[in-house]
Amino acid sequence: MNAFKKTLLAAAVGCCTPLANAHTESPVYLPASHAPAGVMADHLHAEGEWMFGYRVMREEYSDIYHGSDEVGAMEVAMAGYSMMPTSMTMEMHMLDIMYAVSDDLTLMLMPQYMTMDMAMEMVGSGHGHMDSMHEGGHDHSVSGVGDTILGGLFRIADTQGYRLHATLAISAPTGSVEEKNADGTFTHYGMQLGSGTWDLLPSLTYTSRLERLSWGAQVSARLPLEDENDSGFAFGERYGATAWSAYRIADWASLSARLEYAKEGDINGHYNGPHNHSSPPDLQENYGGEFVDCGIGVNFVAQRGALAGVRLGLEWVGSISANYNGYQLAREDGLNMSLSYAF
Repeated sequence: MNAFKKTLLAAAVGCCTPLANAHTESPVYLPASHAPAGVMADHLHAEGEWMFGYRVMREEYSDIYHGSDEVGAMEVAMAGYSMMPTSMTMEMHMLDIMYAVSDDLTLMLMPQYMTMDMAMEMVGSGHGHMDSMHEGGHDHSVSGVGDTILGGLFRIADTQGYRLHATLAISAPTGSVEEKNADGTFTHYGMQLGSGTWDLLPSLTYTSRLERLSWGAQVSARLPLEDENDSGFAFGERYGATAWSAYRIADWASLSARLEYAKEGDINGHYNGPHNHSSPPDLQENYGGEFVDCGIGVNFVAQRGALAGVRLGLEWVGSISANYNGYQLAREDGLNMSLSYAF
């Protein structure tokens, strides 16, 4: 069991022990009043309220796909590549800071820290250039500060039947897009720590509940506001929609199920410095695609004692269907964790 999974298990056990003794007839804090751990910008706060949170997203990738079909090393070599990725792990660590200016406006700030590790192997002679470092298999990794999200959540409606709010946020390019390999060439586009562009992040979120059952939906987008970053490229636009439902099994716990759809374009532009063309992630057309995922999660919230109001959300995410642009590593599993406290 890796360190991240051990951390999730320890957090769940630590929070559940006091929670199990926190039964009340009418829970003070509803566990499903927050969306599953993989959904951000899902709720507002009361005027003057602060929330401090910590989020982790981990994704593991393996197996090469072309479109919706898995392919092997021979097919990758026949496409002209001399190297191919065999696995990748990506982790995002994010602080989730929110402050409610009023009941109708909550501000948020989300700085990030990224880590990525990729394993490569040789598959053929290929037609790439600048491949002197790629004799045999190798691993490489990057880590550092990612992009920073800041914006506001605006209440549109708050009735007895449902709530509706919009989010307008900006992703500031605080993550590096100048990560290099040992030979001084740019690393793969997808292993840069940020987008390098100012990006607009709008979303619209609907939530409702009836007794122990709650549900919600969110549509969102990531829209680059610049044609290229300092390294000469820009990631494609991304559009998403997700819907979830949760059931409160105890005053302090709820179970959730979620569906998510996403469509992302390939990369625009091109590195403006030395770079490789030896493997699929070196080329812009091998990014983006159309994806449908599912998530199974649990939310905990303490009702009494020193941990009263502390929330822990855990969610596993898996793929239902995927249609990748070009040749890409397929995501096998995803884990989301959110830990927060409001006062």
